[in-house]
Amino acid sequence: MNRKVTVYGYQFKDGILQADKEQSKFVQEIFEVYNSGVPVSRLKYHIEGLEINRVKLNDMLSDRRYLGNETFPQIIDQELFEAVQLRKKERLKAIGKEQPYVYHKEQFLLGNKMKCGECGSEYHCYKHGDKQIWDCSKRIVKGRVHCRNQRIQEDQIKELFMQAVTKMKNDPEKIRKITIHKTKRNIRLQAAEHEIELLKNDSDHNIDELLKLIYKRASLQYEDADDGRAVYYTQKIEDLIQQHKEQPEEKTFDKDLFDAIMEAITIYKDGRVVFTLKNGATITETL
Repeated sequence: MNRKVTVYGYQFKDGILQADKEQSKFVQEIFEVYNSGVPVSRLKYHIEGLEINRVKLNDMLSDRRYLGNETFPQIIDQELFEAVQLRKKERLKAIGKEQPYVYHKEQFLLGNKMKCGECGSEYHCYKHGDKQIWDCSKRIVKGRVHCRNQRIQEDQIKELFMQAVTKMKNDPEKIRKITIHKTKRNIRLQAAEHEIELLKNDSDHNIDELLKLIYKRASLQYEDADDGRAVYYTQKIEDLIQQHKEQPEEKTFDKDLFDAIMEAITIYKDGRVVFTLKNGATITETL
């Protein structure tokens, strides 16, 4: 099943995440123009065809995934990225909004993977003393409590992740238990198949109309086809877990393994923490 890429600049091709040729050029230009001294609010006047809103542009300029990692190909080099971060700090200081206690989600270990299972919003992180606390970003909306999902410490998440890794080591079959969610395309495909059957049963059916429906069904089947991503990541995750299993037993958090296999972490009010792997498999732990 095709998966939508939420990070601007990338696309899936044959089940593998790659830099999108056109979008990656925009990403590079955004970083370069901003680093030349143009503020975020003026970027659209200096980059032809730019149609990204100001909030997203600001987030993009702090997104470390553009530097490249196990999953994301590199689009921005380290020197330019660090120069942009320095310019952003200088900009905040110049306008009197330098707040060292405000953090971008990409600066935290868990990045943008934390989700609220109650309202569907992202979790965000803040520091409380020497602890990093994750909380639903929609807990308070316009001064009122909107979501009552629980807060969770980052250390708790790391501990639960390693528990999940132990489960995968002891029972590799958990990695292969993938849930494929039906999409709207399935409904359209079913409707097309139903129309084809009705026409076939009609002795006076129009052959041209039937051919159109058959072509439509073929197109929908192509859209709904698995792009190989699940198979690719299942094998990759199994290999990484096997490598981890062969290493000396450690209970400390393995950041490299986390980045390589984890797609999302969903927090629920009842204490469930659902780890979704990059192949679509899920493992549930409880606080």
